Amino acid sequence: DRSHLPFRKNCEGYFFDKNGNILAKEMNGFLAFPGGGVDGNENVENALIRETFEETGAVVKNLKKVKELKFIWGLNWAKTDKQKERYKQFQGEDMHFFVGEIEKFDKPKDNEEDFWLGEKLIPIANAIEIIEKTKPFDKDVKEYREIQLKFLRSHLKNEA
Repeated sequence: DRSHLPFRKNCEGYFFDKNGNILAKEMNGFLAFPGGGVDGNENVENALIRETFEETGAVVKNLKKVKELKFIWGLNWAKTDKQKERYKQFQGEDMHFFVGEIEKFDKPKDNEEDFWLGEKLIPIANAIEIIEKTKPFDKDVKEYREIQLKFLRSHLKNEA
């Protein structure tokens, strides 16, 4: 029984450029968006700004919180060693979702372990297609993936 474990406070951002692209990267068949864990007493917005810069080199602005979702990790959630360690400490995520804009790209001071190499911007329609390919969603990530699709479709519709 893992119900006594806390939720990991986490954040994820959907950042758009002026050309209708989103900051995202396909990794192992899944689409990753910038974000990550909130450290200690750090506020969620600052954590997202920090994580986004560390992972992508993007400086972001005009953050707007759009959703918060708590979900419990299923038995098959942990894929990496880092995730397997987190699985022992937390029962799931307390995910805070934001949208915002990319102001510019800078080079991070150090090579962060999670820094994304290669292309970091993709058309929104392609992002939707990558997420759609992972259907049917596992029940423990279904609501999370549907939220991602809702944000992306909404932004695509507004761009049209």
